[in-house]
Amino acid sequence: MMTAQATRDHILEEATRLFVAEGYVGLSMRQLAERVGVSKAGLYYHFKDKESLFLAILTENLLEIEKIIQQARAAGSSTQDTIERIFRGIFARAPEQQAIIRLASQEAGRLRPEARQAFRQLYHEKFILQIRDILQEGIDAGELRAMDAGQAVWILLGMMYPYFYPSHRAEMGDPQAALAMMITIFFDGANTPEDSPCE
Repeated sequence: MMTAQATRDHILEEATRLFVAEGYVGLSMRQLAERVGVSKAGLYYHFKDKESLFLAILTENLLEIEKIIQQARAAGSSTQDTIERIFRGIFARAPEQQAIIRLASQEAGRLRPEARQAFRQLYHEKFILQIRDILQEGIDAGELRAMDAGQAVWILLGMMYPYFYPSHRAEMGDPQAALAMMITIFFDGANTPEDSPCE
């Protein structure tokens, strides 16, 4: 017999895979209960409805990302090193965990307005604003040139987001190898260094 916490964790793990594979609209609580392997009553014991289950998945993911960010900030030797540590940590997670970042942006519009607003506030607090603050600290310290840190976050994430689609993995190659290129392009640009001109 699993404990209540173990059952809840199992539901979250299996439901994450289902939401990533089929989206928010494509699943009912009955289908979720059947496919997760618990009774419908058992599912409702832990989550009052599909929205609360979906929000729990998104929130758990954000809390894990926040831990990765905090660890990177403690260990990073520079702005670039900190950002690289964050995204290496995110890319090291299971594909369905990475895909939750994409799922959150795609499916948040399905939530009730108050739930959507609460989640977006949490998303910005735990993820977007923390990345922005790291970049801003790098700007203030003179590591990065003067720029709008808020815009820079979205440019950086724009390069990362395609790798959060599991279906794109085969055509896009190793995400860890691509990450090194993305970090180089973001921090150093795509031009050849001035001391190594193109032939």
